[in-house]
Amino acid sequence: MRVFLTGGTGFLGSHLAAALSAEGHEVVASVRATSDTRWLDPLEVETAVVDLASADVTTLAQALDRCDAVLHCGGLTRAKNEAGFMAVNALGSERLARAAVEAGARRFVFVSSLAARGPDEASGPISPYGRSKAEGERLISALAGDLDVVIVRPGGVYGPHDSDLFPLFEMARKGLIVVPRSSQPLQPVFVDDAVSATIGALAATPTGEPLPIAHPALHPWASLAEALESAVGRSSRIIRVPPSVFWTVGLLSEVGALATRKPPAMDRRKARDMSVHRWTCDITSTREAIGWTPEIDIEEGLARTAAWYREAGWL
Repeated sequence: MRVFLTGGTGFLGSHLAAALSAEGHEVVASVRATSDTRWLDPLEVETAVVDLASADVTTLAQALDRCDAVLHCGGLTRAKNEAGFMAVNALGSERLARAAVEAGARRFVFVSSLAARGPDEASGPISPYGRSKAEGERLISALAGDLDVVIVRPGGVYGPHDSDLFPLFEMARKGLIVVPRSSQPLQPVFVDDAVSATIGALAATPTGEPLPIAHPALHPWASLAEALESAVGRSSRIIRVPPSVFWTVGLLSEVGALATRKPPAMDRRKARDMSVHRWTCDITSTREAIGWTPEIDIEEGLARTAAWYREAGWL
């Protein structure tokens, strides 16, 4: 099929672009005029210069010409405030869905986030990012009469191209790993598994319920640190610090971002997500809806990631 892909210049989106192309789909990837297209350039994909944050429905519909499906992976994970998140992750997503209706693209897969559900102990999203994703889900689902809508909610995705997890590898290479003093488990999923689930959603029968994407195995931070040691090939001193330290780092990062006028790489939301909240999910509904089973465990996934970092000259 001909698939309009957003977020193709990002971490997960770049892997989706490669996999879709390898499977023989025609891919039209949306990019901004200032986008870094290094992951897309080697691929046989078309690009459409369009800013999802500001483009109107008519402009988006023109970019979607002849597309059978939309795989909406783009969005903001960092913003200055909640209004910034809402403008792109919610209202921008709604405009894209309306454009899909206008262009005749019947299938719409929205890559949301487990943050839209909120942590295990909450009854809903607890952060501006999570609320914007939840609102995006609501607005897109309202068009289900005109679109076949499937929503997927990845948890923590890691793998090649990922810059967010890279500092942990760099610390491990230097022999020092700092992790939260937290009893909450982690349930990360390797990017190849997240990609296979997301592409599977293109053919899934809509169930009306978001489909979680994660590996079923739960890992304490200590296990992650040990797997990192193995991945980089050296032992490390593992330091467990209280959540307040992570919160302080997030706050300082936010303050520093005020000077650069750019969203911070680490903020208080991410600090709390890493060190305080529990983020787990049952993937039974996803298995049943798309026949998907994750294949890469944490040890193999981190080893593959470290190997890519070395090959790319990052590590």
